[in-house]
Amino acid sequence: MRRVLAVVALLALAVLPAGCSGTPPDGDAAATASRPPTATEVRLVITRDYGAFLIKDVLVDAAGGTDVMRVLAENAEVSSGYGGGFVAGIDGLESTFGGASSADAADWFYWVDGALADIGAGDFALDGGETVWWDYHRWAGAMFAPTAVHAFPVPWAGRPLPVTSGREIDGLDEWAPTVGLELGQRRDLAAGRPPDGLVVCTSAEAAATPWLATLLSGEAGAPLVAVGDGTLSALGADGATAAATAAVLALPNADDPARPLLLLLFADAAAAGDAFPLFTPASLGARLAAAVVGGSVVPLPLEAAP
Repeated sequence: MRRVLAVVALLALAVLPAGCSGTPPDGDAAATASRPPTATEVRLVITRDYGAFLIKDVLVDAAGGTDVMRVLAENAEVSSGYGGGFVAGIDGLESTFGGASSADAADWFYWVDGALADIGAGDFALDGGETVWWDYHRWAGAMFAPTAVHAFPVPWAGRPLPVTSGREIDGLDEWAPTVGLELGQRRDLAAGRPPDGLVVCTSAEAAATPWLATLLSGEAGAPLVAVGDGTLSALGADGATAAATAAVLALPNADDPARPLLLLLFADAAAAGDAFPLFTPASLGARLAAAVVGGSVVPLPLEAAP
C-alpha cells in the first residue's frame, strides 16, 4: 500500500512546466475557506503543512472547461523539475525531493474534491464546481493521505447520505443541513463497513468496531487519531499528540474511491454538542482532516513539520 500510494503521489505531481506571476507565501495565516465554487468556477487553495499555513485561496472562472495545471499556472508562479516532468515549486516554495533525507524531503501534492489525484495535473480536466487543493509537506507520512476533507461538504453533499452510528448522537440532525448535508438511511456500526456515507461514533465505539479501528490504525491511511475508551488523541507526523474532544476525517472507501467515508468522531457522546458548531466549511477547508483541541479546530496531522 505504501509503495502504490507513493507512486500515485508522484503521478499527481507530473505536469508540464509553466509559470506566471504569484505571491510569496505569508507563512503566518491559518487556512480559511472562502465561499464554495459555483458550477462555472474552480476554487484553488494552496497551503503548506496540511493546511496549517495558507498561501493562496482564489476562485477561478472555469466556463468552457480547464484543467488543474492551467488553473495553477494562471494563478501562481510555477517551476518544474526533473526535465519539466513535475511541479517542483509554487510561489517560491521548492521541492526538496532528491536533495534531502527521506524523512525531511518535502514536495507538492494535490487533491480534487476529497481525493488525492492519480494523474498529472495537466491531464486532470475540470468542468467547474471543483475545489483543487495543493499542499506542500514532507514525504514522511504523505503516501498515507489518499482522502481529505478539504472541499467539505463536497463530495458528501448533493445526495441523501447514509448514516452509520452506534447510538443516537444529539445535535447531528440539526447540524447537517446547516453545512449542506442531507442525511439518509440509518444503519448500525455492527453491520460492517458501509459502502458510502457518514459514520458518527464515540472513540470507545470506534475502538470496539474492528473495521473502523483498522481504518484508523494507518493500514489504509495516515494514523491521524488514536481512539480508546473515553479518550481521543490527535496525532502528528512527527510523533506529537494532544487530547482532542472531536475529529473529522475522510476515510478511504475501497468500494468507491470517489466517495470516501466521512467520519465524525467524539471523545464521548457529551462532546458532540460543543463540537458540531465548530465543524463548518470554513473550519474544514484546506484540511486533510481536523480535530478539536483546546476548544479550537486544528489541522491534522497535528503540528506537521515543514
